[in-house]
Amino acid sequence: MGRWTRWLVALALLCALVATPATLADAKKARAKARSPAATPAATSSASSAPPPRSPRDDDPVILKTRGLRNEAMQHSDKREYDASIEKLREALTLMHDRVFGAGREAVKTEERPMDASYYAQLLNDYGGVLIRAEEYDEAIDVLEDAISMVEKIYGQSHPSFGLSLRSLADAYFAKKNYDTAIATYKKLRKHMKKGLGAAHEGYIELHLRIADAYKQLGKRAKAVRALKKVLEEQGGEVNGATKGIGEVYMELSTLQLKMGELEAAQRTGETAVAIMRARDGDESEAHAFSLNALAGVRMAQKRVEESYRLLQQAHRIAVRVYGKHHAMVKASKRNLDEVKRRLDAAKDEL
Repeated sequence: MGRWTRWLVALALLCALVATPATLADAKKARAKARSPAATPAATSSASSAPPPRSPRDDDPVILKTRGLRNEAMQHSDKREYDASIEKLREALTLMHDRVFGAGREAVKTEERPMDASYYAQLLNDYGGVLIRAEEYDEAIDVLEDAISMVEKIYGQSHPSFGLSLRSLADAYFAKKNYDTAIATYKKLRKHMKKGLGAAHEGYIELHLRIADAYKQLGKRAKAVRALKKVLEEQGGEVNGATKGIGEVYMELSTLQLKMGELEAAQRTGETAVAIMRARDGDESEAHAFSLNALAGVRMAQKRVEESYRLLQQAHRIAVRVYGKHHAMVKASKRNLDEVKRRLDAAKDEL
């Protein structure tokens, strides 16, 4: 971690630990309020409804400045201009650090301080995310671990920023190829996501794909299969194919079962993936094409070459419509299709 980041985050944590009683009380009130059921708003007609009232905080110069810096940073990141993005985020973090922990804190109303601390944690998470994209994994891990520690000490593990930073931290470990630690971190996040969002949430489902991918990288296919089967079992026998991630789970499961030689199981899950992708995204969708390709691999392993060829033909036609003939993926698809056609013709010649 750079000296600037270590100084900033270390001071933030120190200030958090020695926060005034008023600050800790405010945080407790915020947590209690978050746990309380929200009042049902009175019904109003769309004609008479007005936009939500603006908060004085929306016009605060420091908040406006940091939001502007964050927006600029994200734009730079989208363009892969990571040095510029990091610079903007550091400037925003410096401003918010002074507002949350420094001299600027005295000018902030007591009831607004928890919001400022939450926004500061969000900026740390954004900073860690940009560092990951810039492949600065060690510093990203340090920043995100400190962000998690700060949120946990002030708000507890139920705060949204805790989960966001934990996910980013797991992704950083994964990107660094520290797969065992990534898996442990994903599993810690899984517990919180299941409690807060439920097993049917697409984010919870997608998390199991990441866990399975990490196991795959370690060569532990059986554990990857168990991770995917686990999330399907947790749907309680009522798998909703419309939920993003379910089709991908079946497709990945089919691919793993194929590699493990479990052809009948791979066929069942592969056919399920095709049906889900077609119903969810349409006959001409990229997802449907991918599932057709996966099932074609199973058919080829079963020595059902003609069926495999028909599936590959269908997938290739979709790819051409989606990407055009000159896309690298389409060219690879054409080479694969031609190879299967060659095998098919050779088999017919032997008859």
